Amino acid sequence: MSKLKPSLRIAKREVALLFNSSSTFVFAIVLPFVSILFFNTLLSEGVARNLPIAVVDLDHTAISRNVIAQLDAAPEIEVNYFPLNQQKGEELVRLGKVYGVITIPQNFEADLKSGKQVHIINQYNSNLLLPGGLEYKAFRKVIGTISAGINIEKQRKQGVSIQQAKVNYQPIVSNNHVLSNPYTNYSYYLNTGFLAMFFQIFVMLTTIYCFGADLKYSKGNKLLNITEGNLSAIIIGKVLPYTVWFLLVGIMTLFSMYVWQDFPFFGNKLAVLVGLLLLIIANQSYALFFIAVSSSFREALTIGSGFAAVSLSFSGITFPIFGMPKVLQWLSQIFPFTHFFELLLDQSQRGFPVFYSLKPLIILVVLCIVPVSLGWFKLKRLFSKGVFNHNI
Repeated sequence: MSKLKPSLRIAKREVALLFNSSSTFVFAIVLPFVSILFFNTLLSEGVARNLPIAVVDLDHTAISRNVIAQLDAAPEIEVNYFPLNQQKGEELVRLGKVYGVITIPQNFEADLKSGKQVHIINQYNSNLLLPGGLEYKAFRKVIGTISAGINIEKQRKQGVSIQQAKVNYQPIVSNNHVLSNPYTNYSYYLNTGFLAMFFQIFVMLTTIYCFGADLKYSKGNKLLNITEGNLSAIIIGKVLPYTVWFLLVGIMTLFSMYVWQDFPFFGNKLAVLVGLLLLIIANQSYALFFIAVSSSFREALTIGSGFAAVSLSFSGITFPIFGMPKVLQWLSQIFPFTHFFELLLDQSQRGFPVFYSLKPLIILVVLCIVPVSLGWFKLKRLFSKGVFNHNI
């Protein structure tokens, strides 16, 4: 019990400092809730809808109007402009008013009725990957449906049954299974990653700030005197209030996704909560390591924020890890966020048995221990000195 008293004394001091330090208060309390509201609102629709496009109708016939109506009925796109020619349509794309321009050629209906192959031109902005890809996908789906209908109708006139006509038109049918984002819902996939990533950034910066502020203002010796030179008591006392607080914030973040937004969850809730706790502790461990190897408070904040932010690129959200060069695949394993994101997807959307999530949990445990162990002796010397080498 005597060993806990110094830690509890420091913990009480830390809670008081939290409400007296505007920076720590913003990192620990304000920004986490701002990020929860922001991302849950930003991607509330899940998938982009009614993207504006332009249609150049050079035929003005019943069939061309039917094509336009079916394009407009597609949920991803909406026909908002009818330019007189293709050049004016391309200008709308360059100005950013539309994401694509579709041109129906002259003699479109006549050529179809005479059995000729016709071409509908689709021009879209591929620099904007998400809207451009959705426009292209919607265009292909609509044109494919229309083409199938025309082909099947021709076969029916020749006495072929509807079922056989469908088989003749498409003898091979694809059976697609989406693994990484099975619901093809950007909110389910991206919010899961972005909310967790920003959460760990706030954990990292808060931890660096609560330790770094004391060292910046030469209070390291004071903390050692309180604990009679026991560094572990200092660490426990300073991180414990934030560990408990961020665990509550993390639970509220998960609640915002899986209850408020009704994201799918098929796995083990306890495994996710254990992973959340380990994510917090692992980031605190890295924060202590960055403080130990830094020569100033500013340098520690820079390294810590950079490490936490770049973890997004190594998590597999924007680019799959298995597609990276081997060196980067190995490098991705040092980021706690990589393993927590894998655990969260496996237990929420994929519904894997807990057994398959033991690996990321074990790695998170290792990442809780290794960073602070590597910086332990430097951290102890730093607190003995009481201040950073450079007071910047």
